[in-house]
This record gives sequence, C-alpha cells and structure tokens, in this order.
Amino acid sequence: MKGATIRRLEAKDLDFAYKMVSTEEWNDREADLRRMLNCEPEGCFIAEVDDEPAGHVFSIGYEKLGWIGLLIVDVNHRNEGIATMLMERAMDYLLGHGVETIKLEAVPEVAGLYRKLGFVDEYDSLRFVGTSRKQATLKSQCTTIKWSEELLEIGRFDAEYFGADRTKVLGRLCKEFPELCLVSRSKSGVNGYIMCREAAVGYKLGPWVCKPKNRSEATMLLTACLSKTKQGEKVYIGVPALNTTAVEILHELGFQQHSKSIRMYYGKELHDCVEGIFAIGGPMKG
Repeated sequence: MKGATIRRLEAKDLDFAYKMVSTEEWNDREADLRRMLNCEPEGCFIAEVDDEPAGHVFSIGYEKLGWIGLLIVDVNHRNEGIATMLMERAMDYLLGHGVETIKLEAVPEVAGLYRKLGFVDEYDSLRFVGTSRKQATLKSQCTTIKWSEELLEIGRFDAEYFGADRTKVLGRLCKEFPELCLVSRSKSGVNGYIMCREAAVGYKLGPWVCKPKNRSEATMLLTACLSKTKQGEKVYIGVPALNTTAVEILHELGFQQHSKSIRMYYGKELHDCVEGIFAIGGPMKG
C-alpha cells in the first residue's frame, strides 16, 4: 500500500511491540518479546506508515520448520493490507533460510487471512486457565533441568515430538526460570519435561512434553511444576485438542477452557507427534 514500508524490527521498537500486545491483552511481558527477538533477530519485522510504527510480526526458524507469531496491526491501520505485507515478509525470510514448513496458530476470526496466503488447517489448539494451588501429587521423580548439562538431551527428546530442534528457545527458558523447568528421567533416559514462565498476569505453562499415553508421568510433571508457582495465581496453558489425555488431566485439576485457536501450516506437510505434546510452548513460537 502507498506509504507503508516494512523493515527489520530492532530492540528500540520493543516499546511499541509491548504496547501492542498489551492492548490486545495477550498477557506477554516485554521480556518475552525481547527473548523472541534475541532468538531470531533477523526474522522479526515492523511496518511503518509515514515513518510511524503501524504493526509487527515475529518469526523463528527451527531447521526445516519455521514459526510465525505476534502479528498485530494497529487498529488505526487495519484493512489496509499491512498484515499481508508483514506475513509475506516473514514467510520470505523463513523460506529463504531453508525452511520447508511454516506453522502458526490463528484465532478463528483472522484464519481467513492465512488461508488466502496458502496456509492449511491442521487441528484445534485449546486454551485453558486454572489457579495455581497445591495438588495431591504422586511421588515425584522430577528434578530441575541442569540446562548446561541436560539441555541437548532434552532437545533431542523434544524434537521427536515437535518435529525440529528448538534447543535455542528451551535453553533461554531454562536460564530465565530454572526452578520452573523440570525433567523426569528413568535409567533409559528422559521420560518427559515441563517448563513454565511468568506472564504479565500469572504464569504461562509450556512446553509440556511426555512419552505418549504415559498419563501418570505427565500428571506428575504438571503437579510438580504447579507446586513451584506462587499459589493462587492464574496459570495459562495451550493444549492440542487431539491430545485428549492432556485435556482430561487439566479438567481433573480444575482448569477450564476459555478459547481456542487453529493450528495451520504452509508448505511441506510436517505433523508433530501430538500424542506426546501435552502443552505447546506458546502461539508465538510453537
């Protein structure tokens, strides 16, 4: 569109981005945006109209898999084609860096934009909220993750289910929130892990990955993690609808679904092992 330009988003633009996510009530902190920018500094973009910021999008690459999130256009500049421009720039960036599959999570109201760009529906992603409180828990075998020693092993375990290596993101979460990142192991290796982080309000929990159908192990990880959060705080979790075991566990622990989004992909079909993904890391990064 006339007067609109797209450039790489820089650290100086994070104040604007944080204002945008706060206006949308997405419950992210500025530290979350900074973490995303630091993970993929060349893949985050801002739109400007007459030299004033008008929108942004963030992307991240995990080998052959890319992810796009945090697409927001200022309310005063919607329906001007800016969202499409931002998406096309992010897609071009990822595809130009060897990505074969791009994924995202779309609220149903704007899924049409992504479909026009060639994205295909994959499955529903459910949003749950609960209150952190002491739970009756199984005897816990969980320990905090030694990020410098165990991270590569956990990254390999995670890639079996997620479909790509996202160690660069997992490592940052471990360093920032060491007491909220737990692993369960046996003699044969990793059985599952869980990560949680502080949000603008309460906590966001995920990734939560465990060997499929191992309900007791998954429950143990969740209750152990919840016991380390401040009691009485809200905890937000995103869960693939296809993982019915995760949905059942959350209902049993008093969590309630409050919304949903649609998991979509572009390019080469690449399915994750959804039976082992009990909670996503977040809609901005998978």
